[in-house]
Amino acid sequence: MRNIFRILFSDIRGLFSSFFAVMILLAMFILPALYAWVNIYANWDPYANTGNVKIALASADLGYTTAEGEYVNMGREIVEEIASSTAIAWTVVDDPVDAVHGVEDGTYYAALVMQRNLSRNMYEVIEALKDEEPSIIFYQNAKTNAIANKITTTAANTARHNIQVKYLSMLIRNIFERLDGYLQQIDAEGTLDDLIDLLGRLRDSMRDYARIINGLGIMDPGLIDRLEGAKNISGALEALDRAEDVIDGADLILDVTRLDVLDRAEEIREALNALSAFLGGADTPHLTVPVIDNAIALAAHAQSLIEFMRQALPTNSSASGIAITANTLDTMILRLTSIQQELTNLKQNTADFIWTGNVFTRLAAEAGTLAKLIDSDLLPGISMLFDGLDRDIDLLYKILDSVDATVNQIPPTVTAAQSTIAALQNTMVQLVHFLNDAADGLNNVIERLEAAREDENLNELIEMLRGDPSKFASFLSEPVEVVTTTIYPVENYGSGMAPFYSTLAIWVGGVIISAVIKQEANPKRARLRRHTEGQLYWGRLLIYLLIGQVQAAIIVWGDLHLLGCQCVEPGLLYMVAAVTSFVFVTFIYSLILAFGDIGKAAMVVIMVLQIAGSSGSYPIEILPQIFSGIYLFFPFPYAINAMRETMCGLYRYDLYIYLGELLLFAAAGILIGRVVRRPFIQVNRFIEEEMEETGVL
Repeated sequence: MRNIFRILFSDIRGLFSSFFAVMILLAMFILPALYAWVNIYANWDPYANTGNVKIALASADLGYTTAEGEYVNMGREIVEEIASSTAIAWTVVDDPVDAVHGVEDGTYYAALVMQRNLSRNMYEVIEALKDEEPSIIFYQNAKTNAIANKITTTAANTARHNIQVKYLSMLIRNIFERLDGYLQQIDAEGTLDDLIDLLGRLRDSMRDYARIINGLGIMDPGLIDRLEGAKNISGALEALDRAEDVIDGADLILDVTRLDVLDRAEEIREALNALSAFLGGADTPHLTVPVIDNAIALAAHAQSLIEFMRQALPTNSSASGIAITANTLDTMILRLTSIQQELTNLKQNTADFIWTGNVFTRLAAEAGTLAKLIDSDLLPGISMLFDGLDRDIDLLYKILDSVDATVNQIPPTVTAAQSTIAALQNTMVQLVHFLNDAADGLNNVIERLEAAREDENLNELIEMLRGDPSKFASFLSEPVEVVTTTIYPVENYGSGMAPFYSTLAIWVGGVIISAVIKQEANPKRARLRRHTEGQLYWGRLLIYLLIGQVQAAIIVWGDLHLLGCQCVEPGLLYMVAAVTSFVFVTFIYSLILAFGDIGKAAMVVIMVLQIAGSSGSYPIEILPQIFSGIYLFFPFPYAINAMRETMCGLYRYDLYIYLGELLLFAAAGILIGRVVRRPFIQVNRFIEEEMEETGVL
């Protein structure tokens, strides 16, 4: 032990033996602290000057004229509202084209451009659902600066959130204002009575159509036989005149029926598109049970429309177009039932919002595919059905028109008419079935509404919907109020980065010591008569540790008193810095002593790896996988975590666990310096001699 202290005192005398040695010693004390202080100060509040980052604001919004005749331009209002914020240097540009050019040439980091349809979409929800163009476009120059891109993206997301809230508030207020105006004029029971009466009249009309078709002369089973007697010229003309009147009536009814069926197909398309838009536009981190319930309701609404049309079609019909239409509707009903089941099952897994978002995206695509079936299968089937009827009627018209010009051809013409009427009678029978089935479906709806009339909750619902539209808009645009509670709050970004840079500075201090002070002690200088390798090791290590402790104390003092970093336990912070310096200096000294120049290179490599992958500034989870696999085998993470405990707040025994893990690296360093070094002593000396002979290295 005496020899160890002799080496230490000899080293201290040597460091104070000259003015230049003292200056170097002072530099070793100060330089690591300066490294930490400069970096902490540079990161003290990096977002304080974001007000100098320029982002262009422009609007191409055409505005909108409300039903009351008031002109509004929400794009201009939004631009003025955003421009009032000073967190970013929002710059209003009159021409959207100039704003985009400014992003391209680097004048602005980004640009937020309101599109021409913004105001209209805020007031017309149906048009907004149909509109495929975006209401706002965000342009960003990605090559300017990586951090600037993060700042501009954050600013754009904040602006987008505010715009979405304003958008939803305006849209919901308009909907509830219209609803309130309607509800003020009706009561719940009166509304149901009116609706039941309307559906009843529609049901009766469909049955009347069926009776009219049955009562047409063309449906007379004896018509074909009577036309046989009209093959003489006078009898045929009289019979065909009556037939023309009958065909006119049938043609009119077919037109009315075709329009009704096409309207219902369009309603189905709108319902499916609304479902697809809702599923595809849902905000992934906020897919809650109410959102899923809304999606289920939209799917059920679309299915009810399809089932209503399907009930009106006869089963197992071979008539042209009916089979295609029925198969298409059956397919759509089956898929919507499956979608509703998937959404119902999804309620149990809302916590996994990434998986839930993927399911929403897939179901949105599936709903869009069903909507495409309207054009690809349903409408062609309907057209085939009614086109067949139209062709039959047109053929009859052509036959009747040719009678006067081809009197001599009356017998063969009548024969052709008999064949056509037979086909038309068959089609008319199918149409009568369709109308009767549709009327039966309406009757089922009426029965359900009549049952709903007895529901006591209906009036309560109406009264609730009569509330203040502005309150509805305010609540539904931001239905969830989030209160942030910070655990272990950090006053500023600089204090948050201080553990990393202080730890790094202590390592840099160890590197500086190893670069200035030799690793091998000189026994002659310490006047040792007898000595061992262990005494030389510990004797020189002590001066390393002494200088390292001074470095660590200066670093912590500056963090607390010069920069004013937050610290809950200042005394413990000094202790952590002292332990960290002991571990780092011991490890660096032993590594270089054991492996010489190779150890110096390894020391630099270890430092570089720890700077990049110690989770000091970025969470280890977002770094490349290689760092998450090796960072636990380096000392930086444990030293940083221990400093965070003392500066931000203690949790149970975590501080002492981190220090225990950190001290394992000191043990590893001593093992390297005392055991692993032995086989490399002669090798290191040989390498040093060879390098000295070069005269360069």
